[in-house]
Amino acid sequence: MTRVLVTTLIALLMTVLFVDSADAQRRSSRRRRRRQPPAEEPATPPEAPADPNAPPASPFDEPAAATPARPAQAATPAPAGQAATPPAQAIPPAAATPAEEPSEQPTAEFDPGPAPPDVSPIRDDYVALMDELVQARMRVAALGSELFRTRITVDLQDRTGDDTNLARLVVHLDGAPVYQVDGGGDGLDDGREIFAGSLAPGPHVLRIEVEQRARSDESYRYTLQQDFRFQVVRERLSEVTLVLEDDSDIASSFPSGGEGRYEVRTRMRVATRALPDR
Repeated sequence: MTRVLVTTLIALLMTVLFVDSADAQRRSSRRRRRRQPPAEEPATPPEAPADPNAPPASPFDEPAAATPARPAQAATPAPAGQAATPPAQAIPPAAATPAEEPSEQPTAEFDPGPAPPDVSPIRDDYVALMDELVQARMRVAALGSELFRTRITVDLQDRTGDDTNLARLVVHLDGAPVYQVDGGGDGLDDGREIFAGSLAPGPHVLRIEVEQRARSDESYRYTLQQDFRFQVVRERLSEVTLVLEDDSDIASSFPSGGEGRYEVRTRMRVATRALPDR
């Protein structure tokens, strides 16, 4: 019985102490709140009214620096019976535009270069020299015919046909050119005498250089050079005949079938006859 009574007293005492401690904490917290002044919130400037004509702001644009607001202009008072005139709005100055550069640069004047040399003073000398050369050849031919008692003729026959065009032809006799044509071989089909004269008896060399082109396509062409050795007999007439033949079909067959050929032949015939009577 005594233990129960003691335990009950101790529990009552603990309850009273707990209640007093909680009441003291409440009073202490109230005093702290009264002593601490309320925190002042930072004043925020009033926002400017939005411009209805301004474009919508972009999230990527940087915030513009604050500019001082200009004082609004008061509306001009109007006489009785008329509406008040709104204040004039300031027009921003136009941005300065850079001066346009000229589109075209001035071109330099055309320089024709130095004038060609004047060859008129030596033209007469050239003509006189050529005349002397022709006369010397005629004298040599006359002297050879009397001294060597020989005669030689060179004929040319072009049998290449209508599919080719004679672009260039040069005939040399012992290294000296005796006939030359550049472009066009008309009139050679039936033969043409390209040289006649006298030579010393013995061996001689005749060289022919020829260039032929296809009439249908001039990109198909060939150049031929050949040397022929022959003998000139004393007191005889030597007749030399050059024959050009061409059976090529590369210009007509190769573009269509991918196959063609060059078939070119150059023939030289030499015959001796008795000298004609004077």
